[in-house]
Amino acid sequence: MNRREAIQRVAFILGGSVIGANLFLEGCTRPASKNVESLFEKSNIDFLNEIAEAILPKTSTPGAKDADVGSFIPVMIRDCYSPADQKAFVEGLNGVDERAQKDFGKNFVELSAEEKLQFVNTQDKEAKEFQKERNKELKSIKEEIKEKEGAEMTDFELDNKLAAVKDEKPNHFFTMMKQLTLTGFFTSEVGMTKALRYVKIPGKYDGDYPYKKGDRAFAL
Repeated sequence: MNRREAIQRVAFILGGSVIGANLFLEGCTRPASKNVESLFEKSNIDFLNEIAEAILPKTSTPGAKDADVGSFIPVMIRDCYSPADQKAFVEGLNGVDERAQKDFGKNFVELSAEEKLQFVNTQDKEAKEFQKERNKELKSIKEEIKEKEGAEMTDFELDNKLAAVKDEKPNHFFTMMKQLTLTGFFTSEVGMTKALRYVKIPGKYDGDYPYKKGDRAFAL
């Protein structure tokens, strides 16, 4: 599985676009921000793995921690995300224990598996509502730009102006966390070979290949 296929798979699972996807495909050349330096500390990498494991836990197949997505996430945040998203991610991560204390009276790592699941489900719901409102705002801004600039503005120019606006309006921390967990897992060796049915050297196309409900997808 190459980068583009991994991004497409994650976008399909999440039902939307993946933050930083273009830069990920192009090699992630965005200038780094100092906001993310703390993410590379071992304590934060371990913490990221704990949160990621709650999102994608180990069952009959490996979980996010087995793929060490905690080491993958800081690199992606540093290289592929806007400064505004970097700042929002770091602040969101720093606020996880505070939210866990508020909801459960203890830090995140002290939560039971069931409590961690409740925590990430709540975060997921809040993130979806946040992203929905963000998309509405961006759509409104896009219409304002079109009206102001007039019909002579090309789609390319419009997209560039909107991209600059998007970079200043950060995404929700958990949206980024969830997307990076899935991307990191499905581009890892264990994700491709243990969670998916890996075919090292694909054979001929078979449009009538037998499939049973519950079978794992293929990773080529």
